[in-house]
Amino acid sequence: MDLLLLALLVALAVWTARGVKRRWAKSRSARARAKTPGFSADNPLVLRSGLRIDEAVAAARCECGGVVKPLGETTRLGLRVARGRCVECDEDVDLYFVLPKYVN
Repeated sequence: MDLLLLALLVALAVWTARGVKRRWAKSRSARARAKTPGFSADNPLVLRSGLRIDEAVAAARCECGGVVKPLGETTRLGLRVARGRCVECDEDVDLYFVLPKYVN
């Protein structure tokens, strides 16, 4: 009985450690991704024309490397936001753009 409990505790510790490692890696890659122009509201991609948004969304890739399927566009705090979803991992991807001629 004691050996079974010990094995269960070891399995639980390994499972928890893997989860912590996965969350840490995901947050680290999210921070690195936010530095890439267009993937953060603090660092939007500057475009000269609204027509370039479709090209930028088509060229965008998810963190896993999958293609981003466009879902629509909206505005948020003076930015244009293109929403998309990765076709590989179903992760939501937001791309942020600013068009200088429309900014006051």
